[in-house]
Amino acid sequence: MQEEQTGSEQALAELRRRLEDGVAQARLSKAQLSVRARLARTTVEKALRAGAPVPSAVTVAALARVLKLPVEELLGLLRRATVAAGPDAGDVSGPGRPLSE
Repeated sequence: MQEEQTGSEQALAELRRRLEDGVAQARLSKAQLSVRARLARTTVEKALRAGAPVPSAVTVAALARVLKLPVEELLGLLRRATVAAGPDAGDVSGPGRPLSE
């Protein structure tokens, strides 16, 4: 079980690192990113913050598209991150839905 948690924590850290790198390369503020991704600013901030809950698949996909990152690779990291986090982690019905919903 400990190995599984370590692997999930590493996957989440890698996911957040890739998103942060994408933000830096795109030269966007988190506010600009939230507008382009059509997500709440707090949702974007939590998705990128270490120690915050696991972001939803909807959030990760929206951020990846705006940042021109490989959506499937990042969703794969999200799946690995949610293995030990529980069945509701990364749930698309939770926080992180687009603002249009």
